[in-house]
Amino acid sequence: MELDLNARQLENLDFSYLDQSEVYQYNENQLVRAKACAAIMAKLEFVITPWEQAKQLFDERYRQMTTVAQTKTNETLDDERDSLTTGFKGSVSNAKKSPIAGQAQAAEVVYEVIERYGIKTDGEYEQQTMRTDQMCTDLLTNYQAQLATLGLTAWVEALQAKNQEFNAAMTARTNAQAGYVRSELTQLRQMLITAYRNFAKALNVVLIYEGDTEYASAVDQMNAEVRHYKQIISRKRGGGSTGGTSDVNQGGSSNQNPSTDSGQGENTGTNTGTNTGTNTGDPSTGGSGQDNTGGTTGGGTTGGGTTGGDTGGGTGTGDGYGGSGDSDE
Repeated sequence: MELDLNARQLENLDFSYLDQSEVYQYNENQLVRAKACAAIMAKLEFVITPWEQAKQLFDERYRQMTTVAQTKTNETLDDERDSLTTGFKGSVSNAKKSPIAGQAQAAEVVYEVIERYGIKTDGEYEQQTMRTDQMCTDLLTNYQAQLATLGLTAWVEALQAKNQEFNAAMTARTNAQAGYVRSELTQLRQMLITAYRNFAKALNVVLIYEGDTEYASAVDQMNAEVRHYKQIISRKRGGGSTGGTSDVNQGGSSNQNPSTDSGQGENTGTNTGTNTGTNTGDPSTGGSGQDNTGGTTGGGTTGGGTTGGDTGGGTGTGDGYGGSGDSDE
């Protein structure tokens, strides 16, 4: 059997720069494309099924964690509490101008208490909850007469009750979050990435052995998705091209530091010499830098090349993105 070494290949993608939602969405999009191609399904269902199962597990746990992060109930309770807080302060402030005997004086006393606790409705939840509880307890314990004079006792009681209701909701949210260990989500993320890579390796082998005729449209669409996410990665890293290199192996590295990913190393070397020759080379996407036919005078380079890719030659002025290994969180 003659191998088609010029066949299309599914390009590699470094997931280490993508957040959880991006990892999920990328796999969701690629899975839809793979399943839509009858030829791919006929050949690779054995790797597509576990890939889909891994995506579903990741999706389920990710949704659970993000759902308990903040609920509509919590937001509504906080808005209601803020409304009671600002309304109470406004009523006391207006009562300071009252012509009725005793009301202005009572309002001055209560307003001073409000100012002392300095509650901010746009501040941190925990601080607002604590200070609101302290203020309400103080007013209802030590300033009953003044509140009665102002007719605001029921208002403070309502504020206290709403604050307690909000605190209970936040406690329930925290308890729910405790059930979802973040490391477990990280493990499920890695399982999803591994399942995808198994599919990618299998697809690239099929393309080499059978040619890409039956798979051309699907592979082109999937590569367009890869390049889209490479642009996202490029923006996160501060610009530059991420290239279009593919690899049958689509391997993973144990390196956990995105800045030193195999195949993703950035040339940080500095040419300290003076180039007196004529540059006839082009920057290489494999990190080989540029060759100068005339050489350099005064030192050449102090660094260059890529970590995990080719060692930079010449002056090493380019960024390398040619390796196949990725470091995934």
